[in-house]
Parts: sequence; C-alpha cells; structure tokens
Amino acid sequence: MYRSSLCCQALTTGVLLCALAGNSLAGQQIPSAQRAYDAGLRLETAGRHEEAARKFQEAIDINPEFVDAYYQLGSSQLLAGKTEDGIKAFLQLAQIDPGNEKAVLAAADAYRGLELYDDALALYSRALRLDPKSALVHYDVGYVLFQKKEYDGAIAELERAVSIDPSHIPAQRLLASACLAAGNAVAAQKRLEEGIVRNPGSPELRADLADFFFSSHRVSEAEQEFRAALVVRPDYGPAQLGLAKLHRRNGQAALALEEASAVLSREPDNPAAMIEKGQCEYALGSWDAAARDFETVSRVDPNDAESEYLLGLLDLTTRRYASAIRHLKQAVQKDEKFADAYYYLAEAYSRNHQTVAAREALNHCLAIDATDKRAIALRTALSAQDTPTRDHDKSK
Repeated sequence: MYRSSLCCQALTTGVLLCALAGNSLAGQQIPSAQRAYDAGLRLETAGRHEEAARKFQEAIDINPEFVDAYYQLGSSQLLAGKTEDGIKAFLQLAQIDPGNEKAVLAAADAYRGLELYDDALALYSRALRLDPKSALVHYDVGYVLFQKKEYDGAIAELERAVSIDPSHIPAQRLLASACLAAGNAVAAQKRLEEGIVRNPGSPELRADLADFFFSSHRVSEAEQEFRAALVVRPDYGPAQLGLAKLHRRNGQAALALEEASAVLSREPDNPAAMIEKGQCEYALGSWDAAARDFETVSRVDPNDAESEYLLGLLDLTTRRYASAIRHLKQAVQKDEKFADAYYYLAEAYSRNHQTVAAREALNHCLAIDATDKRAIALRTALSAQDTPTRDHDKSK
C-alpha cells in the first residue's frame, strides 16, 4: 500500500514537514501555544510519543483552533499505540477544518487498521467528495470493500483508481485479486497482463501473474514470469521464493533450497523464506533442520497457521501422533478454512485410534471442500470398520 493502514508509516518525517507548516503560521500563533507545539515536535523527533502528545494537547488547550497541533496529536497517539485517541484528534481536526483531507484520511486509515471497515468507508467516501480524482482514495475504498467481501464494488473502485493512475501498482494487484475472489479468473489474468503492459518495470505484477499461472497448473508459464520478474529486479524475494516452490514441486529440492537461502541471506527474518527453506529441508530428509525453521516461524508469528500445519505433518511422518494432533489442532484454530490441516488432523486421529475425532475432522474438511478425494476415501475406510475403536485420549 502507498499509505500505512495506521498512518504510522514515515510519521517521523511527517513531523518535520508539519513543523515547517506550523512555523509558517507562527506570526499568527499565540506564543505559548507555539512553544508547546515546538516542544512536542522535538519530543516526537526523539521518539518520546506520549510526552509529545501531552505537549500538543497543551498547545490545543491554549489555542483550540491550532490545526497543526491536532494533526500532530493524532500522529503521536497512533505512534504511542493509542489508536482510538489518535482517531479522536483527527476527527476533531476534521470538524474544525472540514476541508482537511489529510485528517479525514488519517482517521479512515486508523479505522481500517482496527478493521472497523464501515467507519473507514464512511470517511473514505467523505475524502472522495473532497477529491473525486484521487487514485489513492479510490484504492482505499476498493481495499475496504474487498475486506468486506463486496467484490463487485471493490472492482469498480479499483478500476477507477487504475484509470486515474495507471502506475498505481497496489491497485493493479488488488484488482486482479478481487476478480479472482469474484470467481472470474479470466478477468484476473487480463488485469495482470494489462498492468504489466502499463508498468513493464513492475516485478510485483509479474510475480503475481506467475503465481496465478502456478495455481492454474501452468508451470512453464509460471516459471517464465518468475524469471521475467527477476530480470526486472534480481533480488525480488517473492519471485525467488516462487521459483523455489516451483523447483521443489518438480522434485528439485536442492535447487529450491538455494533460492530460499538466497532470500534469507538478505532478509533473515522473512517468514515465507524460512517456511520454504524448511519445506526444502523436509523434502531432502533434514527433518530436524526443517522443524527448527517451522518452530522459529511459529514463535515469531504466533498467529501463523502454516508453520503449525507443517510441524504437524513432520510429526505425522515420524509417527509422533499426539504431537501431530496438537500442532494440527492449533493450525485449524488459527485458520478455520484450512482444509488440508483438517484432513491430516483426521489422519493423525485415525492413526492414534481416535476414530470419532477423526470423523469430526473429516466433516470439517469436507464442509470446506466436498470434493476432497483423500477425505472421502478416509471417511469410507473409517465407516467400513466393523467395530470402531473407542477413542482414547492419547494426546496428553
């Protein structure tokens, strides 16, 4: 995205820019309010956000119409982690100065960061009334509608953003995603290809098109686009990881490991690269190394379902069924639509002689994908048992 969802991106730089704006009004400003404001700027630049907020509030108390102080107060509150207080300051500014688009957008972004999409949408719509030709705001509206799963509306807004600014890469990418989510794969491919024509120097669009081809089992086209992305930017991590995944699926795990390791050499904390590296190690039989990578991702991102799923698969492979069940249960708790995790959870329960629990996991899997042949076969096998084994709690 061009602007952070919580308005925190580059706020330190923003402080300095607003300082110039505040100083330009110094001749009209109450001296004591200006002194408090300037002190707030110094504290903000030093990263002392809460103290800065108190100084900006002091400036506002002295002069309730000090526009720059309201904006800086909101920014400091966001940086201090007090999002609701930040929103309040931005909305107060928008009330004092109804044409202040920056304040309206800052509050909208903060609402979006809290996933309060209806509130965000109302403010983005207000911003559009102030500037109907803003590609950025049309993108913001499209983003919120996408999160609300209102894909037709999202597509319309994102089309507007792209028509206003054909170089807006995030809008191009989200437009393709919205088309896919709406069930129109042909339109998604067309949007990506049109975006590449408009922006031939974008590795992001080429990598997205490669991912699209890969998911459609068009492997040679996927490889071509991943390599084209790397011609544009040789160190573009997502394209390298895409190639790694492609190599691994083609049985070239050692080559895939080289790609994943190259990304990690530049970005040691990249969770996607660590996951890919672990999967390569798993394929090569280095199970302990794979487990360490998956455990690292799980520890760094406690909400990551994939790392728990992969740890569960590793335990299932090594017949540690109770541990597999624990990890796979955590995976489906973190992602309720994770069909593969439900299937392997059922398999782990079955191997651990917990037939009733296995059937329940299969029901979840088939509710997500009623055509899953593995799940259907396992359910049939369980049903064919003359006397289902009574479940034992072997996960403790």
